[in-house]
Amino acid sequence: MSNDPQHGGDPLDRRPDFNEDDPNAVFTLNRWQSARNALRFYRIMAIITGVMLLILTIEMIFKYLIWGLMMGGNPAEALTFGSFNAAAAVAIAHGWCYVAYLIVCFWLNSQMKWGLKNLLVLALAGVVPVMSFIVEAKIHRRGEKELDDAVVVAPKTAS
Repeated sequence: MSNDPQHGGDPLDRRPDFNEDDPNAVFTLNRWQSARNALRFYRIMAIITGVMLLILTIEMIFKYLIWGLMMGGNPAEALTFGSFNAAAAVAIAHGWCYVAYLIVCFWLNSQMKWGLKNLLVLALAGVVPVMSFIVEAKIHRRGEKELDDAVVVAPKTAS
């Protein structure tokens, strides 16, 4: 029986045309699943990193502009409650979130086989306030499209 849809075959059973010599044109099942997971985790980490960067930005504005200049206080004492320094806690939390974000960016970039330029854009998006949200939306759309359009091949079985 033919798989040709014009002759009654199921169009979903057809093998799509692709360049078998191009390693970027074909995803193995493991690479496709890893790329899908990396894209999901990237979305989560981009949002967390973006929120932490916004909190850090607001903290810096309060600490240096409002507390330091307008109120005449010492910025080192701003957001200090007893021995707990909230400003330092926010900075440390953002730093660790950014490290995790960079690891996820590298994972996503390597699984999707994007270039160095794309990796640098992803990395810089985590240090510019609000940029991680904008880049995340674009990268998520691009990644979803590439994964939806991908040719996924199962591993060869020994015969």
